Amino acid sequence: MEIKFSARTLVAVIAVLLAESSVFAIDIITKKSDGKRVNGTISAMSKTELTLKRNQGEPEIVSANDIAAIEWEGGGGDLKLGYSDETGGRYDSATQRLLKAKAEVKSPSEFLKGEIEYVLARIAAKQSLGEPDKREQAIQKIEAAQKAYPDHVRFYESQLLLSQIQLAAKDFTAARSSLEKLSQAPWNDVKLAAQITEARVLMAEGKLDEAITRFDSVATSAGDAPSDLTRKYEALLGHARGLIQQSKFEESLKILNDVTEKGPADDSAVQAEAYSLQGQAYQGLGRTKEAALAYLHVDILFPRETAYHAEALYQMSNLWKLVQHPDRSAEAAGKLVQMYPNSEWRKKLAGE
Repeated sequence: MEIKFSARTLVAVIAVLLAESSVFAIDIITKKSDGKRVNGTISAMSKTELTLKRNQGEPEIVSANDIAAIEWEGGGGDLKLGYSDETGGRYDSATQRLLKAKAEVKSPSEFLKGEIEYVLARIAAKQSLGEPDKREQAIQKIEAAQKAYPDHVRFYESQLLLSQIQLAAKDFTAARSSLEKLSQAPWNDVKLAAQITEARVLMAEGKLDEAITRFDSVATSAGDAPSDLTRKYEALLGHARGLIQQSKFEESLKILNDVTEKGPADDSAVQAEAYSLQGQAYQGLGRTKEAALAYLHVDILFPRETAYHAEALYQMSNLWKLVQHPDRSAEAAGKLVQMYPNSEWRKKLAGE
């Protein structure tokens, strides 16, 4: 039997299907605290939290500092690939994918528009930490995103990055102003992050004893939550860096060995910095081969931590020569030139 539909009936069916697809469209949040994925439609957002409207049951509220990842239902494939490229340290590719997503995403919510702008700024910030010529542009992108979307869950994350860029540029007044805003966040781990950056400012100003005292205070006050433990180890690394600058190399190595052995193995930034500082400490003691091997850890295990990786390649290009491995030296120098042509470490290699 042949069934016929009128034009009016077809329009009604299509409308129902579209309505159903809208109801079941979901955004997915992966939480840092327990790794769980929660889904729904992001219906509200502020600097400190977002709300997921569920098809059944009460809305789910997720704290901004508990967001490990967001999968946006309307984001499209390029946004997902852009996140992946960012994680892999492929910043140019990540930027291009985000820009493509921005141009092609249809009818994005204000929350998604803000996400794209903040992630573009985040990528620029990470890139600028290894490429000084890009710092001013990164600062402008962060400030533009904050002005356009002041009540977004990425706000405080961007504020921390802003302070770090300002510190790298030695604009200590601006960095302290950014840290004052960051300290207004309601979470302990973010407050600890602000204190760590403040200690780094003190270190950059040459106030080493004061900086070390501040790092110790953070390490002592950090709680047992995973996010607090990350700050604890960052503070210990700051202490070790201060000891190296005071030529207390053996003392620094005790801390650094503790971090590499007991610190979070899955926190690549912490581990990369620890091995990089080990390299500095061993150099200070004249233990050249051990220094080269410490930097080799960064090259092999943590190449996605681009700032530390570029430094490691530069240091190995010098250290391998001293232990009679000119082939390894040339290999490290070649990788540095190829992978980080605009970094300060490549410029040092060229004597610029």
